[in-house]
Amino acid sequence: MGQPTSQARALGSNDLILSHFSLLGLEDFERRVAAAATAGFTGIGLFLGDYQLLRGQGRDDAWFEQILEQHQLCLAEIEVLMDWCPLQERGRHQLELACHLGERFGARHVAAIGPVAGSVADASKAFATLCDAAREVGLDVALEHLPFTNIESLAAALAIIEGADRSNGGLCLDTWHHFRGRVEWDVLAVLPAERIKSIQLNDGPSEPVSADYYRDTVRHRMIPGTGSFDLSRFLKSVRRQGYAGPVSVEVLSEDLWELPPERVCMELAVATRELLTAQT
Repeated sequence: MGQPTSQARALGSNDLILSHFSLLGLEDFERRVAAAATAGFTGIGLFLGDYQLLRGQGRDDAWFEQILEQHQLCLAEIEVLMDWCPLQERGRHQLELACHLGERFGARHVAAIGPVAGSVADASKAFATLCDAAREVGLDVALEHLPFTNIESLAAALAIIEGADRSNGGLCLDTWHHFRGRVEWDVLAVLPAERIKSIQLNDGPSEPVSADYYRDTVRHRMIPGTGSFDLSRFLKSVRRQGYAGPVSVEVLSEDLWELPPERVCMELAVATRELLTAQT
């Protein structure tokens, strides 16, 4: 392939990734890529379910490559591995697809989420299996804690990846779950940079809109810098630890989904860059 393959794994602190879920429901891959590129994003995320959907419609990998190359964008982030502890049929299939994308497109990382079964040791062993498969194609695995699963805290996710002890295994730090879940500044302040594989940035109102955590998570996020989260403290903390990778902008908002994707991408990019610039 051309530039996009080598580009994804070379992304740095000045690069932005458009999370797949910021444009939830937009199945027009070409429009998604064009909107992200015009707004100044360097990479995009892709949900495995949408990849399968488009492949089922006859779109092959060469089609994806052509669109990415046309807009000089890379496939950077893959969502999401589930059913991996124990590794079930769906989880095995997702892992195979993620590894395929890692090899074909040079994707940077794939996210993994719970719930998991068994002990921390069981989860660590299963996570190590994911990492070993992903390492064969140069892919990192980023474990994201979700307060509505049994990996409910940053400390719990960290225990799993430390037990797995794989260099390509680490954390996905989503600011929504940091501020809406158990706020763990003490854990964040001592995270080794090599354990941070992905940062997903978003904001939120001072109080939840919905009492249901999951519903609030998937409907009511805000553009970075427009809500109440102390994103400046968060970013300074991870940068202080030495994280120099890109930021993925993940804003699941039913209000934004009503707008044209071109406008959404531009608003996300402009606001996020203003926020990041203020930290320098």
